[in-house]
Amino acid sequence: MVLRVLAVLFAVAVLLGIGAVVWIALDLPPPGLVLQHGFPPAGGPTGRVKEIEGIRFVEIGTGYFRMGSWFACTKGDSLGRICKAFHLPWGKQPKEDGDEVPVRWVEIRQPYWIADCELTNLQYERFDPQHERSEFSKGNDDPVAEVSWDNAQAYCKWLAARSGLSVRLPSEAEWENACRGGSRDEYCFGDDEKRLGHYAWFDENSDGRAHAVRTKRANAWGLYDLHGNVWEWCEDTYHKDYKGAPEDARAWTEGGEVWEPGASPIRVYRGGCWLGQAVFCRSANRIWRLPGDRWGDLGFRPAWGPSDP
Repeated sequence: MVLRVLAVLFAVAVLLGIGAVVWIALDLPPPGLVLQHGFPPAGGPTGRVKEIEGIRFVEIGTGYFRMGSWFACTKGDSLGRICKAFHLPWGKQPKEDGDEVPVRWVEIRQPYWIADCELTNLQYERFDPQHERSEFSKGNDDPVAEVSWDNAQAYCKWLAARSGLSVRLPSEAEWENACRGGSRDEYCFGDDEKRLGHYAWFDENSDGRAHAVRTKRANAWGLYDLHGNVWEWCEDTYHKDYKGAPEDARAWTEGGEVWEPGASPIRVYRGGCWLGQAVFCRSANRIWRLPGDRWGDLGFRPAWGPSDP
């Protein structure tokens, strides 16, 4: 009887071990997230939309997504990736030598709202009528550009005061979750750069300028211009990788890199632009600038939340 019980326990342990290896090999999410939210894609639009000061906000519900990319890293082979997870030395192991790693599952613990496109000149000028439009983005419905991170913060405070909502810039995690629209690939539509022109204004099709928002296809969640047109400020300070980043979608504002001692931390912006190549439009791509910098290819989209109950 004892031997039979031991044999059963041994078989169970073997099956669990095999299951763990398969789980890791398939890069599946942590079981806790699966139990709470189901298998990915988990989350996405709730169907609620609100218009505030002419801005259409879409509510993104709770769930989780795969954040980051091995694009610029040494990916290794399947055996190496599995062995690395178990701290074993075999196989060609991946090297996390970029700023989009470690690639990890991030939980969206609270719903949030995000603008369905970049803020336009006309919308921004309700806050700052004296804003001088960029020569590369002049139309009323073109995305506002030449606004610093500090300018974007001021706008969010203005809109918060007018609306009574907690308007802010999106965190990096919220932004990437929205950009991916449920995709784990390099772009919201997959990995094929040849399709980017359907979704984004970038160097190959922009004619050297920004274009009116919502003139390219939306992603699967009904959000526009997250790839290309103008770069978009996020709330977070820039860190050289994601080690120590929050496990949820909160903005990572503790610490961060500085340009020089005593200066304000540099800030992240995302998404690519009309001037940039396709590779810069990838969902996981990260760039940084000083919070006071203003450029003709750099704007933002506001967010707010957590949602009201």
